[in-house]
Amino acid sequence: MSHCVPLRRFNFLLVAALIVCAGCGKVGDPLPPLVRIPDRINDLTAVQNQDKIVLTWTNPSKYIDGANATDLTEVRILRNGSAILSLPVTGAGKVQSVPVDAREDVGKTTIYTLEVATKRGKMSSVSNGVTMQVMDVPGIVANLSGEMDQGQIQLHWQPPAQNASLAEIYLVRRQDWDASQTVRDPVFVDTEIEAGKSYQYVISAARDSIPPVPGPPSAAVAIDAVDKTKPRPPTGLQPPVISETGASLRWDVNTETDIAGYRVYRSDNPNTGFMQLTNDVLPTPSFRDPDYRPGSYYAVSAEDGSGNVSDKSPPVRAQE
Repeated sequence: MSHCVPLRRFNFLLVAALIVCAGCGKVGDPLPPLVRIPDRINDLTAVQNQDKIVLTWTNPSKYIDGANATDLTEVRILRNGSAILSLPVTGAGKVQSVPVDAREDVGKTTIYTLEVATKRGKMSSVSNGVTMQVMDVPGIVANLSGEMDQGQIQLHWQPPAQNASLAEIYLVRRQDWDASQTVRDPVFVDTEIEAGKSYQYVISAARDSIPPVPGPPSAAVAIDAVDKTKPRPPTGLQPPVISETGASLRWDVNTETDIAGYRVYRSDNPNTGFMQLTNDVLPTPSFRDPDYRPGSYYAVSAEDGSGNVSDKSPPVRAQE
């Protein structure tokens, strides 16, 4: 009986050891870290602005395995398959844009593509390609100016001295517009204004393509919406018709849209000394002078709604 206890203890230890060993597995070699490749950019677009090509795209938000992209580091720009520029990624899934100098590519057909790299050096597939025919562009327009008259601002300028034949259209921008407006002649009339405000304008000569390709912009010109422009002198004033009630005058209506009325003047000398005969402006182009004197000279002027008074018309003489 004295040998039974040690045997039982041995059997217990053996079973325990087997159980412990059954729960153990062989430790393998450590796995390398997972290296992910960014998705391919597939929405690259390009437009020409002056002598630059502006590229715009959306950075990938995922890796090719569907996981969120977290270590994008740079975008590489390729022109005809050769890398020309690298720039930092602004963020996964974000829209990014960059202008690329195209002065050496004028007249050439150029293909732009992109690649995206991670911090571990993994590169995406090449993006969709955009083919551009790089154009030469017109120069800067000359002598841009403007004034307020008849409730609108009129701008005028001269074609550019450089590449004037390429100025097929003009792009007019105002500081509070979302988009430019297009005209073909070097003049623009802005009717969407508020009296008393100040507006800034910039003009660019451009190639008439879709979309237009502008040359460099002019310097901004500020125009106050304050009418300081005199109307034209009235025309058609005829010698007065004389009757028992005085001298009756008539003349043509001014063509300006903001004419408030007319003023009549009389003098004994055709060159000087004209005195105004009316305290208020006349709403119609006619007047009767009950105090006329034979041989008197008459002239008329026009006044607009802003108080600007025209020069006097050529004088006419009453009958002797």
